[in-house]
Amino acid sequence: MIRSKQEYISILRKKLRRYRHSEEIVAEIEVHVHEMLLEFTEGHKMSEADAMKKVIEKLGSPKEIAAMYHEELGVTESKTQWTFITVNLLFFIVGISLTAIYHLVSYSFATHIWSILTSIPFIIIVLYMFFWGLLGYEIGKEFAYKGKRLLKKTLYISLIPNLILMALVIFRIIPLGWFDPLLTGPFIILCIICTALVFPISYAGYRWGVMRSV
Repeated sequence: MIRSKQEYISILRKKLRRYRHSEEIVAEIEVHVHEMLLEFTEGHKMSEADAMKKVIEKLGSPKEIAAMYHEELGVTESKTQWTFITVNLLFFIVGISLTAIYHLVSYSFATHIWSILTSIPFIIIVLYMFFWGLLGYEIGKEFAYKGKRLLKKTLYISLIPNLILMALVIFRIIPLGWFDPLLTGPFIILCIICTALVFPISYAGYRWGVMRSV
């Protein structure tokens, strides 16, 4: 019977030693074990041995966690990564295409869609932030503790279109006037804040996904 955090982590480290990034996985799990132990020992006044029983019930034994990494997953890291990167890229392609059609071609349907979208910019931002949270959640749920590196890599690649669009607007390759209905002071500030929150929101989704996976 496992009676302490040190024993739990030691067993887990041995069972995961053949895995790439095993130390990163173990460190992430150790954080969860520590948080749960504090909850049970300080919040519920349990001994460490009794608290470890509760931790294992909720988190799983080292053997169970290691078995999870032995299983063949139907979803590969590459597939998950490029699915989200592609979806994010499609957002930009559709958005830029619609903007170009609205300003360069007299097309009533595009005008109607443009009017709707420019009237709900804050709703669009909320939905876009939800997309980043969903990205983190799916990676956490599918890959658990070994998904942290994948999350960071996916975020960095996905943000490239954002930076390219920003550069195109700043250097006037795309006319600034095309975005006049949106480029108000409050909206620009909100966009900056939301960009800064992309990783925290994605990481929060990732942590939630990890907890759901174990």
